[in-house]
Amino acid sequence: MIEEDRAGEQARVAARSVLANIEELSRGGLDGSHRDRVVELARALSARSGTDGRLDRAAVVAMTGQLRDLLAPVGGLTARTVRSWLDDIEPAR
Repeated sequence: MIEEDRAGEQARVAARSVLANIEELSRGGLDGSHRDRVVELARALSARSGTDGRLDRAAVVAMTGQLRDLLAPVGGLTARTVRSWLDDIEPAR
């Protein structure tokens, strides 16, 4: 349960950073439908991650994986930082 809380909090921080820096990410190469999906995932993660939300660890891991994949081609410090945070959210062993 502690790992689930930790993963949820990590996802929430990364998602909020994405939302706060969406214009910078767009300048780094995030465009069109990828941007829309990134915003959708970030909103869901920032609102519902952790035990108080209704996303379990598997959902958090799946959504952060999708977010990481969508941000993979995006350049810039913000994108690299967020990807690093997302990389810390690993599937349960």
